[in-house]
Amino acid sequence: MSLLHSRVRTRAIASEKRAAFRFKISSLLAIFWLAMPIAPLLASPLENQSNGAPVSAERARAENKSGSWAGLRPQAEPSPLEELATLRHVKHRVRSGETLTRLFFRFGLNEQERRTWLGSIQKHHPIKTLHPGQEMDFYFARPEPSQRGTAGKETLKALEIELNEDRILTWEKGSQGIVFSKREKPSDVELKTAAGVVETSLAEDGSRIGLQAGLVSQLADIFSWEIDLHKDIRPGDTFKLVYEQKSRKGKEHNSSFRVLAAELVNAGQKFFAIYFEKEQGKGGYYDLDGRSLARAFLRFPLEFTSISSRYSHSRFHPILKVDRPHNGVDFSAKRGTPVRAVAEGKVLYAGWRKGGYGRMIEIQHDSVYTTRYAHLQGLARGVGRGVSVQKGQIVGYVGSTGRSTGAHLHFELYRDQEYVDPLNFEYPAEDRIEPRLRRVFDNAKQLFLTELAATPHS
Repeated sequence: MSLLHSRVRTRAIASEKRAAFRFKISSLLAIFWLAMPIAPLLASPLENQSNGAPVSAERARAENKSGSWAGLRPQAEPSPLEELATLRHVKHRVRSGETLTRLFFRFGLNEQERRTWLGSIQKHHPIKTLHPGQEMDFYFARPEPSQRGTAGKETLKALEIELNEDRILTWEKGSQGIVFSKREKPSDVELKTAAGVVETSLAEDGSRIGLQAGLVSQLADIFSWEIDLHKDIRPGDTFKLVYEQKSRKGKEHNSSFRVLAAELVNAGQKFFAIYFEKEQGKGGYYDLDGRSLARAFLRFPLEFTSISSRYSHSRFHPILKVDRPHNGVDFSAKRGTPVRAVAEGKVLYAGWRKGGYGRMIEIQHDSVYTTRYAHLQGLARGVGRGVSVQKGQIVGYVGSTGRSTGAHLHFELYRDQEYVDPLNFEYPAEDRIEPRLRRVFDNAKQLFLTELAATPHS
């Protein structure tokens, strides 16, 4: 059975470019961010990788609405290299067998410089080896002429080392010594919109027309505590969203997608979600009154999926052929589907458990709540007894181990060591917007509501 009981037919539509909307966002956010040292908008709590499938030009046209959203982002972490034009730049791709020491020798650093740079690098981010193909950028300060008119020796001013596809490590030498920072690689960010009318199934038809599966999962997570997505969504309901697509040149197939604002109309009632950062890189979704839509727990341990068996005090067991309690919820999913920890906590047990659970994980979230994830095919790397996990972290993969007739996840929730129904349990909201941030939130909210209202349904 689908998590959305009815099937939804969606069309991702893109409205025309709106220069006035871009200007308003740029101007207002610039004022607010200059006035307040806070990054109030746009981060990535629910960043999902796309499968790279192209969007149908006829049925799902999501065009670039803002050129680059990056220019509208808070600039709390500018590049540490502020005077690149005055420095000599050398780009280097690491060859097999090269080390930092050898490279410093090659570029003429004296013994004292080598010691200073190597010490700082090892202190802030120990680098045991350089990998062939890894990119490095050296910035040298041009020598100042001496009183005799002869040029002095240039010195290493800054160094950048590629950590992975997303991050760059930077060291800059200044009056306070060598300063270390870690920053994201530059990327292209496009602002897009989509809208749809419920007719069949959001998961199936959304995928068929090219709407990214990650965006569908984000919508399910965002509104999961507001309405029962399993029972309440029906034909005629509608949704709209504003989202961003982030990619790097030449790697568009690895684009990531993030919902920035959403509207869901269910049985005539409107629900809204606005993404807002209360501090740099840490944000969440809020309703129009500034109340968090999130809870300390995710509602589901899997991304958008279907429920095959609910919590019940008496259920006919398909293997044992007897009526017995079913103290959890079974989520039907393909073998190997990632399983998420529904909240942060510590792993109490990870391994094979007798009694039908098969391979399972048990997580203690606080003094009150515990969760279990059973019939797993395997555990995620690094997950074991005593390990701390974060909300949404992948801890295992769907399987059919133990007493199971097919691939699915058996999920249990305990409160004070007693079973509770995970689908009918209300958790308190995490937080709400503080008064000091309310003006910034309200202005960001109005900008997104304007854009949602201007996005037509198909």
